Amino acid sequence: MALGASRSRMPTWLCWSSGAVQSDEESVSPGRAAVPRSRSLRPRCFSKGRRVARQPTAAITTPTLLGGGSPGGKLRVRGPTAQVFTSPTSRTIAGSPAVPTPGSRLCVIPGEAYTRTASMTLDVVIFQMSCDKLCIRTIHVAYTDPDGQQQKNSESGYNCSILVPAASTDVRVSFSVVGGRRVYKVDRGQRHAPYVKDAQGSYMLEEFVYASKPRQHMQYFVTGTSLTSWVSEVDERERSENLLQMLSRDFRCIRSMHVSYTDSKGARQQWSGTGAKVKCHLHSDVTDLEVTFSVVGGSTVRKVDRRDPEMPWVQDANGQYPQEKFVYKSCPGFVLYEICGSSLRPRISNIVEHCDGQELDQQPDQFVLAAGNCSDSPTLFAVPLDQVPAIGGLVDLQQPHSEHLLPAEVALFEPTQSELFQGGTGARLIFLNTALTQAENHALGEFHRLLASRGIGGTAGDFPGYMEPHALRMLQANKFNVSRAADLMKSMVKERMQRLPIAEADVLDDLRKGFIYWHGRDKKCRPCCVIKLGSLGEMARDKERAVRTAIFTLEYALRFAMVPGRVENWVVIIDLEKVYCGRTAWLKIVNMPGGGILGRAINSLIPPEKKDKVSFPQDLKAEIGVHFEGHQLELRYGGSAPDLEPEATYPFHFFPNCRGVQGDHAEASSMSDWEHRNAGDISLHQSTTLEFHQGMLWDESSEQCRDRWANRAKTCSLTPQSSQALLQITGGDPVQPCRDLASWMEIMKVTTTSSRRLQLEAATPEARCEDVLGGEVVVVSL
Repeated sequence: MALGASRSRMPTWLCWSSGAVQSDEESVSPGRAAVPRSRSLRPRCFSKGRRVARQPTAAITTPTLLGGGSPGGKLRVRGPTAQVFTSPTSRTIAGSPAVPTPGSRLCVIPGEAYTRTASMTLDVVIFQMSCDKLCIRTIHVAYTDPDGQQQKNSESGYNCSILVPAASTDVRVSFSVVGGRRVYKVDRGQRHAPYVKDAQGSYMLEEFVYASKPRQHMQYFVTGTSLTSWVSEVDERERSENLLQMLSRDFRCIRSMHVSYTDSKGARQQWSGTGAKVKCHLHSDVTDLEVTFSVVGGSTVRKVDRRDPEMPWVQDANGQYPQEKFVYKSCPGFVLYEICGSSLRPRISNIVEHCDGQELDQQPDQFVLAAGNCSDSPTLFAVPLDQVPAIGGLVDLQQPHSEHLLPAEVALFEPTQSELFQGGTGARLIFLNTALTQAENHALGEFHRLLASRGIGGTAGDFPGYMEPHALRMLQANKFNVSRAADLMKSMVKERMQRLPIAEADVLDDLRKGFIYWHGRDKKCRPCCVIKLGSLGEMARDKERAVRTAIFTLEYALRFAMVPGRVENWVVIIDLEKVYCGRTAWLKIVNMPGGGILGRAINSLIPPEKKDKVSFPQDLKAEIGVHFEGHQLELRYGGSAPDLEPEATYPFHFFPNCRGVQGDHAEASSMSDWEHRNAGDISLHQSTTLEFHQGMLWDESSEQCRDRWANRAKTCSLTPQSSQALLQITGGDPVQPCRDLASWMEIMKVTTTSSRRLQLEAATPEARCEDVLGGEVVVVSL
């Protein structure tokens, strides 16, 4: 087939790196072959990436340096404060990471973070190639260095950069495909970018020639197959500039991109651009960016759920369709927004972002070791819905956690039979990392079969990731009616999944109004949620704000304060007051107006099986305080801790020794003297993962379901009862229960350095509300 004929049917636009290639005729997902557009594709959307420093690779290649010198000068950099592996040709500049000698090769993973650092330190020009995933390309750079010597270098990959001394002349940049052919020249001024021929009718190689110094940062976007790759876009900018770009996937209407930001002088600035392809170059030091979109003569671009192939509109709790808005605290290196749709129904269909410290060609790690403030990565929720984690979604946490958020006495708590089941024989309270009854496994089997009949989870009806640990809770909440439980899945997607992730900054002001907050734990290690209707304020008229604040607060406990198989419930004090089924151990409604008359009226509306969870105490110290150590509860509710002002309720407050100074955490004889003294005075949350807090449902409804979790369960922190049950289920070697801090740290693979950090921490001083009671809704209104 002739090259020109083949090229005419290639896609006409590019979504590079983590993007896709697509035209009116076909769509290509990253790293996959072209498929008909009618097939549903789930775009990979990236928001601000997490900063994860990776370990050094064992092999370091030995290229020849552009500027001369000994071989072995390749530099690998991963992460924003990257670990640097250099040869003797590299040098370190005071106050900065190691940077290469001018002219040496630089392999930056990913993109621009380190490249910009090096280029600002040295007088160099960046030549960057960004590609799709259809094949691997090579960028070739040839030039005359300041000493008059001819230099050449090449770098292969999906996203790579070469630094060239700024004083170089006669710079030539070309491209080829590994295992393919050279990249030929196209006319980028035309919509379909046809190949360019010379006077003899031959196709011309794509080569960019710069007789004098080019712009400081040259970025080339390459797309196509191994036989028909071409440069679809060239962006020239200064090294201190970042790029925001809007790209139309169709030509049905004219769109605009609007950017609002704060410049280096603290002044608020506005920028807008209109067209099929719009670029905005911003200085890298701008902050507080907001990016929105509109259609000329049409409507504002509204928010859609890009994790769903159908991309439905997102509706908030007030019944409104919010505007699509992207907010960044600092300016990302490069973001591409793909937009499509009619003038009345436009939408952002995909986002591709180069973030400092994020490798774009890797899948987001679902469960990374928590560090710092333990924020979840937004990329965990920028995946198809069936892969979204069952808990978490709190991102960009800036406020510190309580130093007693997850003490050892909570991590090692061993529930009794009455704490596994309500009253010992009633409704189940502990669902994860523990054996289930035959009736429960039978119900789970029925649930699987119903989902399979509805086309969910394949032929086996596998539970989606976001509900797998909650499946039995949902069944119990609906009295084991599988049809109603399946309907509850839809509510979970609408009310929870479409609102996640939630950035702390978006709800920080509302968190500090004291409407809903965590304060201490009861004697069974369950966190206490305080809800004060009188502190709703403006949220009483804005349901969406109230719902987002409540979801953030409750997800916080699931993500950081719970221990599957040991502590899975919370207790609630309502200063007059639904939300996560099967989580409420008891609920106390205090300060009820009208004496006992209103209390009796509300009590008559509560289902009989829930009445033992709800009470209306009059003597707070006798009826609420008895469940807590005094220092865990505020004075106004019968404890001895100071009453908190609304603005002091966040960050949430947790305290040591929730079981008293003689708590069961010291019962294990293998604990060291230090562990005995400090088990209640340290927090282990920085050594846990999202997977740890999510837990596993020991689903034995089929052999396939059991095989999915059986081996992983052996690596969990289990109580003696769960350890014995697991042995009976799986057979083989016994699994030792985790009853002391040393065993817990071994299971969590906490390093000696982390152990020392824990010791140092231990030595450091220091109106409407809804709650689901076993799935039934109790609404208290004033």
